[in-house]
Amino acid sequence: MRLLTLASFLLAILALSTPSFAQVADAKRASYRVAFEETLRQPDNAEVLLKYAQAAAAAEDYEGAITAYERFLVLDADQPRVKFELGVLYYKLKSYDAARTYFEQARASEKTSKEVAERSSEFIRDIDRRWGTSRLTGEFVAGIRYSDNPASLPTGTLQSFGATVVPNPTFQRQSDFAFVGAASLSHRYDFGRQDSGTLETDFSFYTAKQFQVTNADVMLLDLGVGPRMELIDGPLSGVQLKPFVSGRYITIGNLPTYWAWGAGLEASVPVADKVRAGVVVLGQRRDFVDNTAVPFNAQNSGNNATVAANLRADLTPSLEASLGGNYTRYIAMTGFQSYGEAGFGGSLTWRFEDPAGINGRKWTLAGNAALAFATYDQPDPFIQPGTVRTQTDVNLGLLLSVPLDDRLTLVGQTTYFQRSASINNYSFNSFSSLLGLGWRF
Repeated sequence: MRLLTLASFLLAILALSTPSFAQVADAKRASYRVAFEETLRQPDNAEVLLKYAQAAAAAEDYEGAITAYERFLVLDADQPRVKFELGVLYYKLKSYDAARTYFEQARASEKTSKEVAERSSEFIRDIDRRWGTSRLTGEFVAGIRYSDNPASLPTGTLQSFGATVVPNPTFQRQSDFAFVGAASLSHRYDFGRQDSGTLETDFSFYTAKQFQVTNADVMLLDLGVGPRMELIDGPLSGVQLKPFVSGRYITIGNLPTYWAWGAGLEASVPVADKVRAGVVVLGQRRDFVDNTAVPFNAQNSGNNATVAANLRADLTPSLEASLGGNYTRYIAMTGFQSYGEAGFGGSLTWRFEDPAGINGRKWTLAGNAALAFATYDQPDPFIQPGTVRTQTDVNLGLLLSVPLDDRLTLVGQTTYFQRSASINNYSFNSFSSLLGLGWRF
């Protein structure tokens, strides 16, 4: 029931938003044409220029809006709000030096409002943080999560050496709350080359500490390093390439579970206006560690190869969509732990005006859905000797982000996961909800 409800909700978002966004776009284009025609009749009228600049910006004609705003400043030079809007437009066009100049002028004006001064400072900090030679950015999230099955346990009978058994009471699913914390740090070093070459270092941390079901505690560390460059000549101009190395460490139930390390190549290319395609190829070694909970865990060790492709598109200034697919081949020490897995999925991200009038900042609602299909190489002789394990995973999620200021965000998330397997030991579902706070710098 939860699966159908979430799926229906995601489809409803897409169905309801598509016509409304089309109607809004048509209205903006109509206002833009009317405003442009009025400037032809009254080219030196400041009010007409201002209306045209606003209509042009709404219709995403940023160059036209800039021209109108700058003509307006010729008529009235001390207009901090206009200079702020010019800074925003240049920022969207990635002309950061010009954007910074206008933000500084808007902030310094004696006529500026508190709002314009604060927003100008936010943009200046963002430009300095993101576009200097050495740039460090980060985000931290902490919250409380509820899950009706944090240990991912199946329901019903299990298989053991081909026989059907009833699990003991300690092997029953149990709902629980958990403290969840996550952090990501990204460093970019700009080589100052014509190909926009940068050295990128990304580190992420995740932990979930259960209140009661402590064997479901999870901790994950990820690290990736590699140079990114853009081809600027020839038929592949605009293609971005990033070779990288990566590492991962995971604990489950406060016990070391596995290490992984590898290398790969990421490539992306613009395929149309506001549409970009990407491909990632990764080779990785996983070394599982024997522990008291899983004494033969090391037999899961092996090598995997993954190829993934994605397509991202800005459908409107407020709506972004992505589609992707991937295939993984894992070769373990034992044949019954080796598998091939194919998956695909998509997401929609919608940014909309503050409906509660908290601070005028745009909220974000993101929905995602994914399917994955896996087939193992051989039957597991310890579970069901005559049956090869196959499984289908369904993953659905919704995320709402409410900005409280330029750095602090209120986060609400709900997810549903369902695994259907040919052997009931591996079939389970779980529903979880999270409420937390995010902080970025």
